[in-house]
Amino acid sequence: MNLQSIMKKSFIVNIFLVLVKILTGIFFNSVALIADVIHSISDLLTDVFVIMGIGHSLKPADDEHPFGHGKFEYVLSLMLGIFILIIAYNLGKEVIINYSEPVVVPGIISLIVVIFVVIVKLFLARYLIRKGEEEDSQIIKASGKESFTDVFSSIVVFVGILAVLIGERFEIGILLKGDKIASVIIALFIINIGIRIIYDAITALQGKAVNPKISKEYKKMINNVEGVISVDKIDMITYGPYYQALVEIKVDGNISVKKGHDIAESVSKILNNDEKICHVVVHVNPED
Repeated sequence: MNLQSIMKKSFIVNIFLVLVKILTGIFFNSVALIADVIHSISDLLTDVFVIMGIGHSLKPADDEHPFGHGKFEYVLSLMLGIFILIIAYNLGKEVIINYSEPVVVPGIISLIVVIFVVIVKLFLARYLIRKGEEEDSQIIKASGKESFTDVFSSIVVFVGILAVLIGERFEIGILLKGDKIASVIIALFIINIGIRIIYDAITALQGKAVNPKISKEYKKMINNVEGVISVDKIDMITYGPYYQALVEIKVDGNISVKKGHDIAESVSKILNNDEKICHVVVHVNPED
């Protein structure tokens, strides 16, 4: 399945959830639910950035970018992480400044909406992670994991709203602040997301190794090429949605240089025919 089509489905679901949360938060007086809208908007922005990143990273190589544009999605992720931290800071500051203001008791319908949101988001997160595994896409899997945090934050919202309703029913003052306390916790959740996105983007920009299981499959493929005695070394790094492969093969030490070159060309050809690989370097080692 096309990676962009996967993320477009996530985008549609997140738009729906944002509308549900913000309308419920406004009409049923839930500060925490409105705060959680900010979290859902971060999911929405993640989808937009991922769709943009995938689209640009799939552009073919040119003179200025001989290895393609795969790393562009990491730059976008870095920008997204910084933006999310700014959102979290402003949200937390606003709640803390207005902490002493009179409590507005949310409607009980808010609890039903939060349960609905948790169920939908749980299905979405599992879908993205499963598709990320199937397509071997780090950014899709990361988006799925980010969606899981929205499940946890919605649970926090549920507890906060429930605390306010109980506090109002039994006149327990501290519980009446539950909605606002939940908003601060959500801000902390968002900060955690921003930090993790920034960390993952910086790690990826430095060059991250491909999963060893994937490298092993390509190693088997190379071993099946005629003339290859063994694969001495294979290093693969992620480059956006693509892989770069640096391979050392062992061939018969008594063959001609041309024959060794032809074997290396065969290895390079079979790897380059794979749509996931954008750059291949093959080094030939003679057998002792």
